[in-house]
Amino acid sequence: MLFKKISILFLVIFISCGSTEEDVEVTQDLKSNSDQPTTTIEEQEKENDGTTTTIVEEENDGTTTTIVEEENDGTTTTTIEEVVEETEESSSEIVVSIGEIVTDTSYRDYQKYVDVTGLRIFALPEVSDEFMSKVAETYSQMLQPGENIDTDLRSRYLKIVENEKVFQRIGYVGPEYYNFDSPNPSVDCCPGRGYEDNHTDFIWEYQNVSANDQVGEVIEHLLHTITGVGFAREFPEWNWYDENSKIYLAMNEAVEKNIYDISSYQEIKNNGDIEGYNKVTVQEFSFWVIVTSWGYSDIYDLPHGEFKISSINQVRTELPIAFELYVDTIEKILTVPDKDLLKSLFS
Repeated sequence: MLFKKISILFLVIFISCGSTEEDVEVTQDLKSNSDQPTTTIEEQEKENDGTTTTIVEEENDGTTTTIVEEENDGTTTTTIEEVVEETEESSSEIVVSIGEIVTDTSYRDYQKYVDVTGLRIFALPEVSDEFMSKVAETYSQMLQPGENIDTDLRSRYLKIVENEKVFQRIGYVGPEYYNFDSPNPSVDCCPGRGYEDNHTDFIWEYQNVSANDQVGEVIEHLLHTITGVGFAREFPEWNWYDENSKIYLAMNEAVEKNIYDISSYQEIKNNGDIEGYNKVTVQEFSFWVIVTSWGYSDIYDLPHGEFKISSINQVRTELPIAFELYVDTIEKILTVPDKDLLKSLFS
């Protein structure tokens, strides 16, 4: 239990020759309160060197009030001390907040952003404010209260995201709009001012696509940021750059069982980018495990060529290492967002 101590000192000076009849009546009134069912009163009287001390304690609704009266040579000093008991639930509550969309031209090509509980979501100029708000709302839905949430684990994740300046980027239509596949893209990779390394890929605001397609785009790339950056930085078992980490072993189990096909990423490895290869294969695998366990198989047309299972029961039975990670981390940090709510949001 946590305790918050509030001390209030009242000094009342009375010039008199001794205790009056009125003083006795006040003490009697305090004693009479002990008959109330919600209040417990303990009173002690001590006399030493001509000083009389009266201590009264009241307990009610988790608050203990101690009233100490000392009388000496006609002077009465009254001290009131309150101790308020807080539950762990109230003291550790995490507030999920979505900020206003801010326009700021000091972040290179990323001229606007919105903060959601420590995660900064940047957007390129062509992205609509409405779409930014929808992405922010989707992320906030993942951080709503839930019966399996561990507030300590969630706090660790949120702190690393904020302290390490983890960020999400939003672009318009796709990488071709900005010539990202060319040697000279039309926009910078990153916003700058500390927002440089701790990111992964873009969320794209599509035009004229189904709600399922847009929901799938947003969820996938938010999860890449959450697991491939936030989790990887805070939890050793999620470090994609450590081939002995639990998430890496879980991925290998899926590859060996022909459940997860990583052949489409082989070119990255062939080009000598081992770190990039490890990152993309692990973050894609993590995403597949999560959305399958969340019941989002219809959004992603599972099972299919890259990931060949489609239910949480199959994750549990076929991929025990991944399922253990899901139970120990995902369920304790993220809440499953309401799929119908998201479809309505992006329709």
